[in-house]
Amino acid sequence: MKKLIPVLITLVLVSCEKRELPVPAYERGDVLTTQVEMGGDYKNQVWYSLHDNRIVSVNVKTDWDLAFEASPAGFHVFLNGSKAMKIFKTNYSSLNDVKDTLGLALGGRADMPSGNVDSTATGDWKTDNKVYVIHRGYTPAGQLIGYYKLKVISTDATRYVFEYANIKTGEIKQGIVYKDEAYDFIQFSFNTNSQLNIEPKKTEYDLCFTQYTHLFYEPELQYYQVTGVLTNMYKTRVARITNKSFDQITMNDTTEYPFSERRDKIGYDWKYFDLNTNLYTVNSKICYLIRDHKGFYYKFHFIDFLNSSGIKGYPKFEVKKL
Repeated sequence: MKKLIPVLITLVLVSCEKRELPVPAYERGDVLTTQVEMGGDYKNQVWYSLHDNRIVSVNVKTDWDLAFEASPAGFHVFLNGSKAMKIFKTNYSSLNDVKDTLGLALGGRADMPSGNVDSTATGDWKTDNKVYVIHRGYTPAGQLIGYYKLKVISTDATRYVFEYANIKTGEIKQGIVYKDEAYDFIQFSFNTNSQLNIEPKKTEYDLCFTQYTHLFYEPELQYYQVTGVLTNMYKTRVARITNKSFDQITMNDTTEYPFSERRDKIGYDWKYFDLNTNLYTVNSKICYLIRDHKGFYYKFHFIDFLNSSGIKGYPKFEVKKL
């Protein structure tokens, strides 16, 4: 009987071990090629889903002005960087005290494209609750849109309340934006005095092809409009690869390269303007690994920025699910 004891102990130990659950199988698929239409004047913002390989929605970049953080605890307010908006904080507490834009021509701040909520131009408006003057940026044709003044009154778990006015007319309007956790941000338009769902639900897209405002430090400190890709802030992460070709990248590389949560990790510098040809040229050797909110991995790179007629503003890329 004693000889049976080790065998029995072994059986007990084996039966207590947790079984490893198999990873559900999924279709990797082939390399897919997609081209999106921003337009030669970059007027369109194009929202794209890697998981579904489809364009979720398209809007004209001037359709909105502000984006409000949509979580119950959120309070940050973002500018529409696609049209070069800037904001100026005044020392006034009442909209009626702001009459013009004198002294503001050379100042102002824009949001950082990283997506960091602590880098917004409005900052923590709750601290002193001052009035802001907003430079609304430019149309796709380069025309100045104008100046508004804004004061955010309050926010709670369900909504924002604020007031704003066109500096020229002075007519004060009240704005209300209701929060919705299905979104990262809820947009608002001064033109229509209404909230808008421009950005798709946070589980419906991965990439946004758009113009945005970038802060350059050389040759001098200045804000400048660039054209590229911003990623979904909700769990989408990106790694940049420059030492391997698109064909060489495999699933093993997902553990070799650091992933970033910066919204502008893909950014704009995968292309450059060729002075010899007067055309944009894509650096197809710059590749990206992208992890979507569901945890799936993709390899991605650009292969063109022109359409078949040679018009800029038509990013073309290859993507493959790993």
